[in-house]
Amino acid sequence: MPSASDRHLSDPQHDAGKLRAFGLALLVHLLLLGALTWGVNWKRSNPDISFDAELWSSVPQEAAPKPVETAPPPPPPPSRP
Repeated sequence: MPSASDRHLSDPQHDAGKLRAFGLALLVHLLLLGALTWGVNWKRSNPDISFDAELWSSVPQEAAPKPVETAPPPPPPPSRP
């Protein structure tokens, strides 16, 4: 069996925490997917709540102002040759 001093520096090293890191990453991604799915379904829900409004009095309406008539401009004076 080769000793630790016989290994090359370029050899990949075995990391004991890879499985735990992969599991946590998978868990977080599943939680994110669940939150996004819930968010989309929340926006698509159709509430059965309706509101009715009853007007007790009418709102007064003002008549539009009459247009102001302007006098036509005077005809231009005849030109002399």
